[in-house]
Amino acid sequence: MGNGSEAQKETYVRDGKRFVARTRELMLLRQWFEHAEAPMTIFSVTGMGGIGKSSLLSEMLSVSRDRGATAIWMDGRSCGTTPSVFMDYFLSTLGLELELLGREAAHPLSLVKETSKKRRLVIAVDNYEELALLESWFMEVFIAKLHLSGVLIILASRPELAATWRTHPRLYQRLVHMPLQHFTADEITEYIAIAGRLKPNVAGTITRMTDGHPLGLALAVEAADHGRNLPYAEWAELSHMISARLLLELTIPRLHPMVEVLTLLEAANQELLSAVLDMDVQQEEYHMLRRMSFIRSAPDGLALHDMARVHLMRDFRQREPHRMQAMRIRIAELLKPLHEQAGPHERRQIARKMLMLCQESMLQFRKYADVSNDSLFSPLEPMDRADLPSLHKLMEQWSEYSVEPWQAVNYGPFLDELAQRYPDGIVLKRDKRGEVIAMFITVLVHRETSKLLLTYFPNEMNECFDPEELGQDPDESDTHFAVLAAARNDVPGYTREELVGYMILDRLSLLGDGARAILVATNPHLKLFLRSIGFQMRETSTRACDHYEDRADVLELDLRSGQFGAWVMSLLHPGMPVNPLQAGRQASGHHINMWSEQEVRKMLGQLHSPGELQKYADKLAGVKGGIQVQLYVLDLLEGRIHGVSPQDQKLLHAAYWTHAGNPTAAAQVCSMSRATFYRHLGKALSRLARIL
Repeated sequence: MGNGSEAQKETYVRDGKRFVARTRELMLLRQWFEHAEAPMTIFSVTGMGGIGKSSLLSEMLSVSRDRGATAIWMDGRSCGTTPSVFMDYFLSTLGLELELLGREAAHPLSLVKETSKKRRLVIAVDNYEELALLESWFMEVFIAKLHLSGVLIILASRPELAATWRTHPRLYQRLVHMPLQHFTADEITEYIAIAGRLKPNVAGTITRMTDGHPLGLALAVEAADHGRNLPYAEWAELSHMISARLLLELTIPRLHPMVEVLTLLEAANQELLSAVLDMDVQQEEYHMLRRMSFIRSAPDGLALHDMARVHLMRDFRQREPHRMQAMRIRIAELLKPLHEQAGPHERRQIARKMLMLCQESMLQFRKYADVSNDSLFSPLEPMDRADLPSLHKLMEQWSEYSVEPWQAVNYGPFLDELAQRYPDGIVLKRDKRGEVIAMFITVLVHRETSKLLLTYFPNEMNECFDPEELGQDPDESDTHFAVLAAARNDVPGYTREELVGYMILDRLSLLGDGARAILVATNPHLKLFLRSIGFQMRETSTRACDHYEDRADVLELDLRSGQFGAWVMSLLHPGMPVNPLQAGRQASGHHINMWSEQEVRKMLGQLHSPGELQKYADKLAGVKGGIQVQLYVLDLLEGRIHGVSPQDQKLLHAAYWTHAGNPTAAAQVCSMSRATFYRHLGKALSRLARIL
């Protein structure tokens, strides 16, 4: 593909075959031929199966022959495992090439000895990873016998070359890395245009189906070429064709379940694979997975390449949708306790994995946000100052259909000030060319940011927050105010709704830290989408935030009591309440008793007197007697039962157990002034009432 913007596009049609893009790689080949000294050079072409390594090698050999070089192709699978067999294969291949060129040579080796900057030799080895047993000999003996000028070696392999290449005292300076990427949208369009007879609207469908993978693209164009008006429903067969080719590499059936787990997870290590499958994944099996062409190593385990995951997911869904959903639930159940015990950074990563499992549960209302597209999105990026002009264009487009003209004037200045003072509130998505195509703005609300928000959006702030919340200390803030999600509507392969949907999915991972999301919404489709995933809606007290005929409402998802995992499980299990304690009472057939904050305060005030707690036993499912009430509440406050956030545990435990009746000592233990302590204690009591 075009990895260098300065390179001119390359398009070839040789023997009726199409060849597009790979501009950087062909430019480097051209530069080697134009170099007067032609120093020995080694190209390392790497990438997953079907990414186009063999096609690029073939094109490079054709270009080399056009330049007058002797160029040979060798297949690593046929080279043998001993030096003598390799040399026999090499010499016979070279001799055959000389015969085809009509050149006489007493012995093919004489050509190797005569190689120079004027008489060049290009040696291409496909499937080089198959020469693992010969690698040391190949580096230290075979290459050492070649001339230091006039020789180009092209090695194509799925994994990157071993580290010994990068640290070799003589060869590392001659090594040029060429990792192949998927085609860009422009390159897909160019490839389809060469096909000639396809309808223009087919390009978007093919982009979506193939994700720019060359093998998938070739199969898609071939199918469309023969099918002309192929119905969209029949494109599912194409997914089966591609996924079948990928799975052919899994010659051992016992590896198939592991690939299914990786299909549903962004990444998994050996321990997580074993836990999901309820079996011991052996070290040998894990290494076999790592060697597969469509599996790569990630920081937290193994991961499928994007194209492989897209097609294998479609295949899994079409074959066994119920087993696929059961596996999602199994994975989420395993990730839930890991999320609760993890540190802040790891918790965010696990939250993202859990949310990716919920895509199938967010498909009911797609007119505002759509996560049904199988194409995979990387996490959103922080903004850069250089992005501001692009962000303003996005903002202007968004304002045209989202707010009234008198409201729109505030958004441009707000964007500038937010970018200067709190840039971490702006995240964005780029296309493969690096251009901004979508952005999402959320602001963590505290006494500093609330001044900015009140300046530009006073009506929205007054609807969502009371003055006490707006005056919170920055290190105590726990609420994200969602300002807007904006996306372009001209991105090949994606609708605006899909881009917005995946940004929402990414931003919901912020709630994994035990936080609340709140916003004012007027779009009826947005309200339906958010309510379908658990947001609570209430009417605004005034009509100041309305958008023409669309009424404004406040929508809120409060997971500050550590209920993120329970919320995710409620998405995977439609009908399950977010509150896990409530779920237990429903399952046992008990009536759900609502607790008021006053009742919780009174109960906790009697926590040291089990006899006084007897009257509360009936309000707690499965609890009998005052002593059991005391033990149950202490389990909550000391973290043995999940549900109460660590900060609330500390506050309530200090106020009602360790320092009961001594608020000054309790406040000191929590490192707060008495005023701050009372403010946070009130909120903790309110949250505990909701949990109970």
